[in-house]
Amino acid sequence: MKLGNFIVRSLRSLVSLGKKHLFPIPVLIWLNGLAIVALGSLSIYAKIQNKGEGISNLFSDTFQIRTFYFGWFTAISEILWCIAIAICLFTTFLLPQVNHRAKSFFLASSLLMTLLYFDDRFRLTLIIVVFFGAYTKVKAIVYSIYGSLLILYGWKFRQRISKTPYLPLLVSFFLFAFSSFIDITPMTSRGAHAMLEDGTKLIGLINLTLYFWYTCYTEVKQYLNY
Repeated sequence: MKLGNFIVRSLRSLVSLGKKHLFPIPVLIWLNGLAIVALGSLSIYAKIQNKGEGISNLFSDTFQIRTFYFGWFTAISEILWCIAIAICLFTTFLLPQVNHRAKSFFLASSLLMTLLYFDDRFRLTLIIVVFFGAYTKVKAIVYSIYGSLLILYGWKFRQRISKTPYLPLLVSFFLFAFSSFIDITPMTSRGAHAMLEDGTKLIGLINLTLYFWYTCYTEVKQYLNY
């Protein structure tokens, strides 16, 4: 009887905690539910199909004892992508509704960077290349689409960008274009290819992140009360 009362009280406490901390933000409930369903479905599939190793690979970290620095620059690039996206999204929801032009600029910036980050992180272009089989043509088409989106983005928000110290943004766009060009250019030296492709992209991300950090800081600072 005491155990039953304890369970009932615990359930009531959990419900009360959920109403207080989760229900005001409905997206948390949906995201938690989606994560539980997805992981549960994968677990059941792995159990039935004996794919436990495949599930393990989804959560594995790339590490080699002899080359402990494996993927360091790639990880730094991913962190920079996430910082820039997070800053723009945070600024978008922090700014008041009356400043809809700035909100649109930062929201579009975050969505565009998210698209590029997902391609970079999950190798979407390489997946398409494997599917169609034409390495150079497919990459050239995908990069052309991304380039067109960047040009459209720049043209749409040209007035907003012109009011900011936009040189780092232009540098990042140029380096991204150069990195994409190197990616589809055959080179015999793997080291030179990696430095010209991934190294220039890393520098571009540094410029991109610093640009949005300063721009978002300047925009938000106007509404801070001292």
